[in-house]
This record gives sequence, C-alpha cells and structure tokens, in this order.
Amino acid sequence: MADRTNKRERQREERRRQILEAALTVFTQKGFNAAKVSDVAALAGVSQGTIYWYFDSKDDLLQAALLFFFEELSQGIAPALEQATTNHGRLQVLIRSMATMAEEAKGLFTLFLEFWASSDNREKASRLWTEVLIRYKDVIAQIVERGTQDGEFRPVDAEALAWSLMATYDGLAAYLMLMPDLDLDRISHAFAETVMHGLQA
Repeated sequence: MADRTNKRERQREERRRQILEAALTVFTQKGFNAAKVSDVAALAGVSQGTIYWYFDSKDDLLQAALLFFFEELSQGIAPALEQATTNHGRLQVLIRSMATMAEEAKGLFTLFLEFWASSDNREKASRLWTEVLIRYKDVIAQIVERGTQDGEFRPVDAEALAWSLMATYDGLAAYLMLMPDLDLDRISHAFAETVMHGLQA
C-alpha cells in the first residue's frame, strides 16, 4: 500500500514538473498575456483540466513556474557550493551561477515585468519576486561575512555588496535581451576578477 502511495506521489510530482517546464517555455516564448493555458497543456501533453487540478489560475501557474526555475537553479549549484573549501571559492560559484542565470533568465525578467504590470494584485506579484531576491541576497552576504571572519576578505558591507552583485547580473540579463550577441563570459570574467581582487584581505 505504501509503495503504491509513493508511486502515485512520484507520478504527481513528475506531472507537476512537466507542466512547470512547459509553462516556462510557453510564457517565455509568447509572453504572459498572449500565452494560453491550452498552449501549456498541449506542450506538457496534458489536458487543461489537469493543469487546473494543480494550479488555480494562469497567474498561479506563472508564479509557480518562476519559483520552480529559481529552485532548480539553486539545487544545481548546491553540489558546487558543498565542494568549495573556501569562502572565496563559494563566492566564485555564486557569481558563476548569476552569470548562468543572466543567460538563462533573460526572457523571465521581461515576463515578470509584463505579469506585474498587468496583475490585479501587484503587491502579491512583487512579494513573490522580492522573496526570491532576499533569499539569494542572504546567501551571498553570509558567505562574504564568513570570509571576513575567516580572514579571507577585507571588511566590507556584505549586504550592500550582495545587492550590487545581483543588480549587475540582472542588468546584464536585460542587456542580453537587447543585445543577444553580448559576450557575457568576457564581461562576467572581468567583473568577477575585479570584485574578488578587491575583496582580498
């Protein structure tokens, strides 16, 4: 009985993942307003009714898809963070992850702005994005603070630095939408090298 229950739960989780992956693709390609739930259903290979069984509305689906993207990104960098033996190494992992996010999430930035601008509940939409940003900022700031305590980094305002790092890559994500041929690797390398050199104790 327990095995059957676990199997059903795994199937539900896999189906939910299928829907969220399809939603990210459809919303990014078509935009929030132009995309239809039926488009997501077709790409995911499920009925519209199945999507509404998992999600209350198109708004709810988009918010879940955005959170899914960032959770996947966080899980992807977790092994590299665990393997890093210094705070310097951990910060480099996070900077590389921000460069990856700038590349992969360039369509999500405008998608969120479109959703926010057309939402009847902008406060709720803003809170969603803000919670993700604060969570990521806290991780960066904690690494910088530990690096200072361990003597790796010189004393700095860790929280201000974290916001600055994130804002830089958010800006690069926006630039990539306008200039897709921008050499993100070169820019990120120059920026990261300068930041890490400036932090050295």
